[in-house]
Amino acid sequence: MWFDPAVIEAVRDAVPTWLGIIMVVLSYLGSVYLIAPAMIAAYWTNRDRVAPWLGGVIGCYGLMSLTKSYHTATRPTVDPPVSADAFPTWFVPWYEHAAHISTTSFPSGHTMAATIIVGMIALELPRSTLRNRALVGITLIGWVGFTRVGLGVHYPGDVAGGFIYGVGFLGSYYLLRNVVSRRLPVDETTATFAIGLSFGVLATVFVGSRNSLIVFGGGLGGLLAWYSAPTISEAMRHATLRVLLPTLGAVLAVGVWLVAGEVSNGVVVVWSALSLAVVVLVPWSVPTRRCWLSAKRYSRRLAR
Repeated sequence: MWFDPAVIEAVRDAVPTWLGIIMVVLSYLGSVYLIAPAMIAAYWTNRDRVAPWLGGVIGCYGLMSLTKSYHTATRPTVDPPVSADAFPTWFVPWYEHAAHISTTSFPSGHTMAATIIVGMIALELPRSTLRNRALVGITLIGWVGFTRVGLGVHYPGDVAGGFIYGVGFLGSYYLLRNVVSRRLPVDETTATFAIGLSFGVLATVFVGSRNSLIVFGGGLGGLLAWYSAPTISEAMRHATLRVLLPTLGAVLAVGVWLVAGEVSNGVVVVWSALSLAVVVLVPWSVPTRRCWLSAKRYSRRLAR
């Protein structure tokens, strides 16, 4: 059952076209292409609340590199319930990424990422009750796992494996976070960046892929930037660069994906480190929360 193609085919055959279209789009809830920009936007909006999650995101993708390399399982050969013809031309590359992917199958990276990211938010977000946040979180994680099976890109066992790895990571992450922050003279965010960097180092040593180098560089840049942020922020208080910092951070972050396959390993690490360093420094040097709120009020006035 867990690794039976017939199960995937049964799920695929039960999915109508309209639901297949929704599955393709909402499967991105577990994709780095949505998670990365969403976490950056959230961090720029509420630095102190979101900052500790950044190290968890880095560690998540370090663990993903390690597990994907270790298991080396092949994906099921089952066609998705919808074809590219159901989408506008501009969306076809995104469809291909969601429904036709050639990386190793076990565990499901989308499910693992959703478990870790949604898990951190559910545990720490000061909204409603933990029970209600957990119910919403489990629903979102379950949906992501269902889309991966329904689109024919993962076995149910891959999804279960991604969930188990994600829960295991969360347990280790919070244990290490508490131990490091209590026993060493560092704050929790510094501890989380150190944890994320550790997973990046392990992935680089044992895997050495471009993705693991991006994780390593990002973890290193994020840790150094956060540790030095108060000093750098004070030095940049009257500098012109701080006005351009958000744009620079966004450009560098996008640039990581564009240059990763074209340049040497050393450049990938440096570029990733610089990218996340700038992202981390933005809310220290620029009143981003005020900018976000002003833009929100302006958009409301236009709507009236």
